[in-house]
Amino acid sequence: MFGPGTSSVKLLLSCLILDLVASSYDFEAMTKLVTRLNNIQSVAPETMLGFYEPELKSFSVKPEVGREGENDNPQQQQQQTCITSSCYALLTLILSADVYESTNIPIADIFQTMLQSPWRQDDLFQVPLLLYTLLRVDTDRSLLIAEVAADPNKALKIKKSITAVLKAAPDPRLGTRQVHSDYISYQVCKVLALLQETTKISFPGNNKKQKKIDLEVGVGGLPLCMLPDELSSEILRALMDCAEMSCNELCRQLAYRTAGDRNSFDVVRLAYSLLTYVRSTTSLTGTGISGRELEPGRGPSADTKVVQLNDRLVKAALGAFFDEQNSDGLWDKGQPIYSSFRRQGRNMGNAFVFSVNTVGSLLCLLSPEDFRPHLGALERTLSWIENHQMVEVITSYCDPVSGQCYGRPLRGWSSPHSPDSSPQAWPTAQVLKCAAWMRTTIRQLIHNDVIDEFHGIRFSELGIQPKGWDRLLDSDLGILTERGKPRTIKSVLKERVITPFASSMDNPSYGAAYSAVLFGPPGTAKTTICEALAQRMGFDFCVIDTSAFLADGLSNVAARIRYVFRRLMALNQCVILFDEIEEFALDRETPGLSMESRMLTTAMLTAINDLRRAKQSIFFIATNRLRAFDAAITRRGRFDMQLFVGTPNLESRMIQFQKKLEEVPETKKVKTAAVQTYRKFLESEWSNDAMYMNYLEGMQFASACARIVASRRQLTVEELSSIHSQQAAVMTVRRSVRDEFVASMGLTRL
Repeated sequence: MFGPGTSSVKLLLSCLILDLVASSYDFEAMTKLVTRLNNIQSVAPETMLGFYEPELKSFSVKPEVGREGENDNPQQQQQQTCITSSCYALLTLILSADVYESTNIPIADIFQTMLQSPWRQDDLFQVPLLLYTLLRVDTDRSLLIAEVAADPNKALKIKKSITAVLKAAPDPRLGTRQVHSDYISYQVCKVLALLQETTKISFPGNNKKQKKIDLEVGVGGLPLCMLPDELSSEILRALMDCAEMSCNELCRQLAYRTAGDRNSFDVVRLAYSLLTYVRSTTSLTGTGISGRELEPGRGPSADTKVVQLNDRLVKAALGAFFDEQNSDGLWDKGQPIYSSFRRQGRNMGNAFVFSVNTVGSLLCLLSPEDFRPHLGALERTLSWIENHQMVEVITSYCDPVSGQCYGRPLRGWSSPHSPDSSPQAWPTAQVLKCAAWMRTTIRQLIHNDVIDEFHGIRFSELGIQPKGWDRLLDSDLGILTERGKPRTIKSVLKERVITPFASSMDNPSYGAAYSAVLFGPPGTAKTTICEALAQRMGFDFCVIDTSAFLADGLSNVAARIRYVFRRLMALNQCVILFDEIEEFALDRETPGLSMESRMLTTAMLTAINDLRRAKQSIFFIATNRLRAFDAAITRRGRFDMQLFVGTPNLESRMIQFQKKLEEVPETKKVKTAAVQTYRKFLESEWSNDAMYMNYLEGMQFASACARIVASRRQLTVEELSSIHSQQAAVMTVRRSVRDEFVASMGLTRL
């Protein structure tokens, strides 16, 4: 079956082991990992602030004590410390907006300090890190442009640095004899990719008090004075070289490992060739560079063919990397960052890659699902992080009489490759970055599992899809604007949900609504509204109905409520719809209501309250019987809005008819006349019966009228009245249902 060798058997056994490891990390196990990671992230701001030195306006390896490098020039040592440590600290803090804001760190001051500090353009450890940090932190380029406007010499420094990074890209002509390590190649690749992907920015001014800054910008939104000539083509060529050379090295390392050549195999080279391959290839994919002219005047180049990312190669390399993990949760030190360190003026603490940083980079770049088979390995790394945090007291005063010294505690981590085992800024920042991305990855895996368990839809994988929302017919809410026009459900949802959460779920703009009750008669598209909203926002969508709470039987509904909501609270950026669940939230004041029903309502109240406080998803309850709910369910604090979902409004009726007319082979003049007659009739009959037609009834009415136009007969009021009378006799919203409809229109609450 497997042939003469045993490699296929080993591969099969390896796959089975990975499946067992992945399956052992269920919801509860992954939730425990997230809890442990939350404990680390909760102290991240104060941990990083311990390395911040206000007088230097930067971070240091160790405040007032540690100075990086072996160079005899104290000023240069200090400035190197400020740049490197500040870069890692800022990149770590911007991972989380709430953490970033809670520190109150003066970003502009640190930015200015880094630009003013002297740095060597040949230092390919620091220069790519500095450029990458400047581009990632200053997303709108306002700080860079302001600095250049104030001091043109800074533009020259950045220009020389970009040139140095371009020259450091892998050279295909050198084959396996590349000048720089795979780690350095990845740092170079990150800068080039960020320059390639950033949109051009026009900058009118830094703030209201500042004069207008009129600088033309180019690649990466940078001022042209910062950019080398023909940079765009050079970046593309360098990125293609990165993709080609890293792919070759990745395959070579996998081959060495498969062949058992431990002398040639290097796990660090494997990891960073993988990172460079993924980063460069994804940056080039979809950029439309195929056939682009890379050298002006020479026509399109055949070398600009973009190679798609090989997912099987990525998964094989990631699996090989985690298979090489040591029992302590780290990896062998592997390829050095530099071949010679004394020339670079750096100590041996920076000689080798800190493997926690490698894990963080992989977590940042690859899909969360890629790590599902390797959760055991991630937990081992997490255990190393938890067991190796240390505390050192930074002495600030010693009493000359008693000899007692006083100081402040400095918490953090140190790289195992560093001779200094006390807390340092750059490994601390790398550990916190790794923990942040590990938490994000595991939370996403939990999210995916919950969506799959409740048969949800992963719209987030498609990005924002506005078509469904745009096609959705609007309806009036029964209340008026200040100008006397009816408020509509689409306009309110856009104002309270779409716009506030457009930039951030964690930090929405004022007036954001996390929850709403949608109520109204059957057939008014309450479910469709929620699904279209999820597509419009690029959020996943999940419907929870009665069956979700009855899955374990009638006797276990209360426990099932806790089970369901515990999982729903793990979702992030999801639109959740509770559909027709009145039986689990009945009014407790109803005469004859059983004690079991009252207890279920109480359990549901608590669960909904907890879900609202979590502020991680947007949720709705859809019902045809608003008055059946317990009053405590629909109050403010649990549901931010209460929206009546009625029948399509007048403008939506016109859209229905116009779409039907698109199928009719008639002249524009005839169609225009028909539309005018249709509108006048609906306006005259709106408060009688026309407004009460639901979506399907409205479509039937529009179709019947369109058929008259298609038969080349004139659409008259008499024919419209005849069709409408027949429709009204069987419409859903009539008699007692209509009375309820009218009464419900006044229950909307914004």
